[in-house]
Amino acid sequence: MSKKLENIAIEVNELKGQANPSWEIIIPNKKSIGLIEKIDGRYRATTTKTNNVLFSKTLESSINDLLSYFALHEK
Repeated sequence: MSKKLENIAIEVNELKGQANPSWEIIIPNKKSIGLIEKIDGRYRATTTKTNNVLFSKTLESSINDLLSYFALHEK
């Protein structure tokens, strides 16, 4: 019961002027899928559509979590 594998192109844009280091994850020419903030040594990813929060230890795993969430719940 798995879905067909598909590559999703993304952009990771660092946001300047924020209290915490922040990145916006965007699917080019479509929409933003989430925002990642580094808070107290952890990365907090917030989904754009449903505002669900996911925590990770690295930026890369946080990006992967957002992509997985998007593919499973929002696509």
